[in-house]
Amino acid sequence: MRIIILFIFTVLLIGCASPQSEKTVEVPFSEDVEDYTPLIWDILKSNPKGNIKIKFGDGSYKFYPEKAYEKYLAISNNDNGLKRIVFPIQNMKNVTIEGTENTSFMFHGKLVPFFLYESENISIENIKIDYDYPFVLEGTVIANDKEKMSFDLKIDDDTPYKIEDNKLFFKGYDWEIGLGENIVFDCETRSPIYFTSKYEIGNSHEVTAHEVAEGVVRLSGVVSVDVPPVGAIYTDKGPHGKNREVPGFAIQESANINLTNVTVFRAGAMALIAEKSENITLDSYKVKVHDGSGKMLSASADATHFVNCSGLVKLNKCIFESMLDDATNIHGTYMCVTEHLGENKVALSFGHFQQEGFSLGKPGDSILFLNRANLMPLSKSVIKKLEQIDENHYVLEVDQDLTAYQNLSVAVDNISYYPDVEISNCSVRYNRARSLLISTSGRVNIENNYFASMMAGIRICGDANYWFESGRISDVTIKNNTFEDLGKGGHNPQAILQIDPVIPKDNRADGIFHGKVIFENNVIKTFDNQVIYALSVDSLIIKGNQFIDSKTHSAIFPSLSVIDAQYCNHIIIDNNDFSKWKPDFSFSITECKNVGGNDVEKIEIQNNTNKYFYEN
Repeated sequence: MRIIILFIFTVLLIGCASPQSEKTVEVPFSEDVEDYTPLIWDILKSNPKGNIKIKFGDGSYKFYPEKAYEKYLAISNNDNGLKRIVFPIQNMKNVTIEGTENTSFMFHGKLVPFFLYESENISIENIKIDYDYPFVLEGTVIANDKEKMSFDLKIDDDTPYKIEDNKLFFKGYDWEIGLGENIVFDCETRSPIYFTSKYEIGNSHEVTAHEVAEGVVRLSGVVSVDVPPVGAIYTDKGPHGKNREVPGFAIQESANINLTNVTVFRAGAMALIAEKSENITLDSYKVKVHDGSGKMLSASADATHFVNCSGLVKLNKCIFESMLDDATNIHGTYMCVTEHLGENKVALSFGHFQQEGFSLGKPGDSILFLNRANLMPLSKSVIKKLEQIDENHYVLEVDQDLTAYQNLSVAVDNISYYPDVEISNCSVRYNRARSLLISTSGRVNIENNYFASMMAGIRICGDANYWFESGRISDVTIKNNTFEDLGKGGHNPQAILQIDPVIPKDNRADGIFHGKVIFENNVIKTFDNQVIYALSVDSLIIKGNQFIDSKTHSAIFPSLSVIDAQYCNHIIIDNNDFSKWKPDFSFSITECKNVGGNDVEKIEIQNNTNKYFYEN
């Protein structure tokens, strides 16, 4: 019966329209259809160029991996591999996927819902994305023993698990994974627990497990400062390098992508990752758990992530909650020169394994060579030829002589792909890691948002030695936002605005890395001492902000100054309201030029640089 129903649906829906005509295909919901995956594949195969709207009705549509399209995908900042995909939209134009307010997609197993490649004018509207089983283990701590460094975990009922050779594994429809990266949440606030670094298990492969009652597992041999408190929620997403396999949306080399009123309840990696794509708009896009579910976690990594995109990245009225990484990270990619092969030819490799396979660029792209020791530019070139040997080895040929750099540690940055960014009317809360990471030379406006993440509010970095995420900013405005109780992880200080390019201390006088940052008319309610950390900024304007001591927790790093600026050219600190801030606070301004503003005249200035940051 199932095969007959699918065949009838396919015939009725595809119809007899001309392949060149734009048409609408309706996919009504039926409880009798056990798997809509082959039907979607038939529709897409029958319309290979696009020009189609696929409309879904009310209901929860089920998708399974057995008949899904299969393709090997290299996805930056995620785990590469053979993926099974429900909506492979490749080399298509003018495609709309449209649901209703009551349309949901239920994916079973390691299915990637949407893969967009070399496609244009793609709109996805009114869709809710969910999975049968969570990709993250969650459980309530019901007992603990500090002397034995053990605790008892009541595992959530929706999470199948097994214990094998005294090791705990959790699993889903077609996968299982052991313990790895973990973090503890507060069930009352739904956020990472205050000073959560004390409870994180450093060497989870040494932890043993045995079942003490049905659904209750005792974890012993914990390597952490303390055991999680009773009532807290322990979460674990498995080992690093194996827990980012199932993104919700993977977008590559596409243009004019619009997601409107799309909700992602679960993803086994980033909810959305876009690479080398142009003009992406997310409007009322949500990453969150089901209301009233009691769950702590949605996506197991970032809510959104953009690598070497261009045009405009626009996020409006979005909700980013309960993910295990950032709300967004917008950056480029540094590759490292590993060998000089001739006057204008070098060998390149990636610095981080989760960048391998990324497409650095194409002939005609502008690239920047820079010194990894200080992030300062060496010269600009144009790609003449880029040959990929394998996922981690490339040969680059450019239009200039490179022999002068043979004795330097050199990185390469494709500067042809950096977008403008608009982030407005969004809310970020309950998540591990930061709210926003911004590393793009395009114009950036961040306005009227609410941020309440575990770590930094807005981080502006640049790093050619660890994450290898590139992008010096030129013009960033952060205005009319509210920041509340960030920086409670306890690993190291996390400023509300954290501008921290990874430049060794001895090389910071070599030049200025970032351009202009305006931090204006924001409300900061927080418990810790440092609000702004700024390193190597040409122009930093801090004005009209309200600083409020929330007194929610004790300060984790009480010795730090509220503003810490180092090696900046121009700084203005003006007309900020510190009337509700901590008494006896200070500014730390070191090796900066042209410092002004009426607050500087009133507040004590010290040489109190943040000793916890990289080589400070």
